[in-house]
Formats: sequence, structure tokens, C-alpha cells
Amino acid sequence: MKTIKISKNEAAELYNGLVDVKDLKSKNFALKAAKNMTAIKEALQDIEELGKPTDEFMELSLRVQAIIKEDPDTGKEKVAKLEEENKELVEQRRSQLELVNERLLEDVELELNIFSEEVLPDEITTSQINKLIKLIE
Repeated sequence: MKTIKISKNEAAELYNGLVDVKDLKSKNFALKAAKNMTAIKEALQDIEELGKPTDEFMELSLRVQAIIKEDPDTGKEKVAKLEEENKELVEQRRSQLELVNERLLEDVELELNIFSEEVLPDEITTSQINKLIKLIE
């Protein structure tokens, strides 16, 4: 275990990197990866909750998607009108996402399992290693 201080955004990227390797075969690797995923997910719980859209916004989003699917050419005008009619709701969502982005810049200290090169599965790719490089010694 090692204490790592990184931004919440970096922690989210690290989590995504772990998701990318979740199906690789190696018991020791899988165990450490699963523990790290749990620790990171817990550390990012506040961001996840903060970023959830309201039911009203989700309804508006579904309407926008339906308009674009129905008529991609003229849909933009209809979407713009719908957004204007729901200006306050759209602005609330933008503000919410700005706050999420601010919180992603905050640092977090995580106790994570470090992977030795020996524990890495043979089929791991360079791209996957690059995403996990902070956890490899």
C-alpha cells in the first residue's frame, strides 16, 4: 500500500484505467485492481452525487435527443428553442457541471495497492500500462 496524493480528476482517470484492465487474467493483479477501484470510487462519491442531473433535466435531455433523432437537419433550431424555453433549468445544469469541474481539481489522498512489474498480466498493453503508470513500481 502506498499513499498517493492526486487530483480527483487524476483519480477518475486512474479508475477508468483500472476499468480497462478488469478482464485481464491474474489473481494477484485482479485483487489489487479491485481494491484500488473500490478505494477510488469511495473517494469520488461526492463528485458522482454532485454530478447527477435532476429528473427535470433528464426529461429535457430525452426530449432534445428525440428531436435530434427525429430530424437531424432542423433539429438544432428546435433544440435551441427548447433550451431557451427552459433557460433556468439549462443554466442550473451548467452551474452544476462547473462545480463538478472545480471539485475535480481538488486533491485527494488515497491508500492504493501498487503493482510490481512481476504481477502485471502478460497480455497488458502499453496503452493500459500508461493509464496505470502511477500504480506501477
